[in-house]
Amino acid sequence: MTSSARRVRGRQSPGRLLLDEISPYTWGLIGLLAVASAYGSYDSLSDAYGDRHLGQVPLAAPSVVAIWASFELLWRRTALPLAQRLFIACILTPLPSVIISTVVWVAFGASGYGQDLITSTSEGIYDHYYWPRDARGLAAAPLMFFGGWGVAGFMGLMSLLVVVLPVKAFLATREVMDGTRLDPAAATSAAVVRIAFGAMSIGTLSAISWAAGGPAALTLGLLVVTVALLGWAAATAVKLPRR
Repeated sequence: MTSSARRVRGRQSPGRLLLDEISPYTWGLIGLLAVASAYGSYDSLSDAYGDRHLGQVPLAAPSVVAIWASFELLWRRTALPLAQRLFIACILTPLPSVIISTVVWVAFGASGYGQDLITSTSEGIYDHYYWPRDARGLAAAPLMFFGGWGVAGFMGLMSLLVVVLPVKAFLATREVMDGTRLDPAAATSAAVVRIAFGAMSIGTLSAISWAAGGPAALTLGLLVVTVALLGWAAATAVKLPRR
């Protein structure tokens, strides 16, 4: 981090620094998704079979925010170091959307109108797709809150591992190396960082392929490439000069 960035951090409060991490575009996205979540919550009341899928919007909205905030790291710079910004993008930035989704979901489900609509549309079937008997009204709050927040954090992390950090390692190598003991002026140090983050991306794709039941040859090939790249990066890094 540059000395000017450190001076800015020293003058601003932690709350101000945190709010600066959420761009106006992100706030706009949160607002649009809030409207979509409200409509999706309303639509879920009468969608007993889950055919229209709009009821999934409140759960998906925080993930959209987390993915967008993660990608913003590619072109947007602030006073905070990258390590802190990664945490904020994945965990804290989606939180307003999580709260909004939870509030509108519970408000519709707990209202008298909502409960009557859920009951009338689920007659004759085992249970309502979006509003099962044991998760109606206020009981749905912790499921929506922690479910939406957890999925958002996971999607943000996947965006960072697969796309954002490997790309940033090439476009902003010094920023990625900030906080390490490697000399940013050394060309080999930059190559090690780029290869390591590229291997991280390939390794994550290998894990996704395995978890999704992808072709064994593809999964094994990605894993072999990952191990080879990390091995080269580790062997080279131990010989590099330190700061």
